[in-house]
Amino acid sequence: MKKLTDLPDLSGLPPLPRELRDLDRLAGLPTEASRPSSLIDEVARSLARKSPPPADPATSDDDRAWRAHKLFADLHERYGRPFRLFVGDLLDVLLGGPMQTKFLSELMDERIRRLSRPPPATEPASDSKNGKGPKVPVVPKAAMPPTIQIGGEPRFHSRSFLKRKAILAAVFLDSEEYPSFLKLLKQISTVCREELKAQDTFVVPTTRADQQAALRLVVDELKNEMTQGGLVRAWLLLEAGDFQDLEWVFNETRTFGLVRPTFYEDLDKAYREAKKMLKLLVAEFNDPAGGGPDKREAIIDYLQDILEVFTHHHFVLKHFNQTRPSVSRAEFESHKREWQNRLDTLRAETQGLRDTLRQTAIERDQALADARALRQEAQELRQKLQKLDPVEVQKQMQAMESRMNQALRERDALLEEDAELRTIIRNLDAENQQLTQKLRELKAIPDEMAKSVAGLLAGKRVVVFGGVGRDHYRPVLEEAGVRDADYEWYEGYHTISQARTAEIVGRCDVIVVITSYAGHLHTWQTRHAVGPHQTLFLIHSSGAGSLRQQILEKFKKSPAPTGG
Repeated sequence: MKKLTDLPDLSGLPPLPRELRDLDRLAGLPTEASRPSSLIDEVARSLARKSPPPADPATSDDDRAWRAHKLFADLHERYGRPFRLFVGDLLDVLLGGPMQTKFLSELMDERIRRLSRPPPATEPASDSKNGKGPKVPVVPKAAMPPTIQIGGEPRFHSRSFLKRKAILAAVFLDSEEYPSFLKLLKQISTVCREELKAQDTFVVPTTRADQQAALRLVVDELKNEMTQGGLVRAWLLLEAGDFQDLEWVFNETRTFGLVRPTFYEDLDKAYREAKKMLKLLVAEFNDPAGGGPDKREAIIDYLQDILEVFTHHHFVLKHFNQTRPSVSRAEFESHKREWQNRLDTLRAETQGLRDTLRQTAIERDQALADARALRQEAQELRQKLQKLDPVEVQKQMQAMESRMNQALRERDALLEEDAELRTIIRNLDAENQQLTQKLRELKAIPDEMAKSVAGLLAGKRVVVFGGVGRDHYRPVLEEAGVRDADYEWYEGYHTISQARTAEIVGRCDVIVVITSYAGHLHTWQTRHAVGPHQTLFLIHSSGAGSLRQQILEKFKKSPAPTGG
């Protein structure tokens, strides 16, 4: 198990306690060295002598703070450096602002003054146990030079944001810093009160189950975006439960990091400071006079600071290059939808203009043809009118009237016959409907609508992971009422990150995973990204019939029973 003393000495902090019994010694509890022979008998005798006094509220608060401090120390001894980084990141975001700057400035100044003090003088050694033997003179240790120059410049102590996090973590994990720990708890309480004024809707639950449920929701929110308000809610929920869920929160957040690096300015300052240290060390080693042994500690501190900054800088850039695109996904989707809408509008307008132009051309050609036909017919009528006399025209008119009257009588007869036929058809149709209903009741006709998914997914957005292709599932989803713009398909052979999966799943209502193609990774990722208002289908076979069956089982409403 990794001890607290194995950690590097950052920013001149005092040495951490070697074991947990040092924490007991600071609290005034009996340790193994001073524990009586039978602690149980001693406690029993004390209880028999008198009853315990009532608990003082101030003492109870101090005991609660001490238990929290010891719980942090226990987890640090169990997990080591990852837990120390977790605590530093947590406090750095939780206490962001001028309050943290002032507190850390005072703490760093105290560390620098402590390092600049000369070592205490040692007493002369004695040979005898009672101290009366001959005294041996001891040469006192040489004090550190008041000014140590590295590369021709006075030594300076780094004040980067990494030192800030290290000091905050040390205050929470070092038993000798317990007064500073209490002061830091008061500042956290002040920050929580100010944040609760801004968040009027948040109330800490009273029951243990409700606190755990609320903490689980806050952790899910922090996985997507780290904010001071979210960490304040998480701290209040942990404090209400006496930090019993601290280890669970640490194990949940250690996979993705508590604080995602969005601090370009702080990282750039630390990088420039480490670069200056490196240049000073190069100048120091190029000096022909060389450095004395008193510079060894300062050089080691410089090298440790440079190593920490450059290592952190490397992994931050690597994380950014791998996970952060130049344009956010939301912004890209917004621009894409905006331009797609504009493009669709322009296409619709262009198509409308083309249809109008085509229709106008057709109407123009039709008008020209009608005009030519009418001119030709008028010419023919003029010629006929010149050839026919009025008596013949009168005879033709009477013959046409006779034929018209005959046609009207035939039309009336046909209308009457048509009405009779329509009546017969309606009667036959009613009889057919009755017979068909009887056949349905006798189950003689298969129900064609039993396997229909028409309109079951209307207005929903659907995403499919895996399968043999996008068009393979398109007919079923189109029959279910899913628009083409609301349907997405991703192949399952190429895996994507959990954040990418959560982003895709978050904007959909129905999530379909073809497990025989998508594999275990997509199955596990989608289960942890699906919300209570969403529907997840895990289909092993790639056929569209399995998807149809799942939609029917989930969204098909069973018919209401009818009376006999």
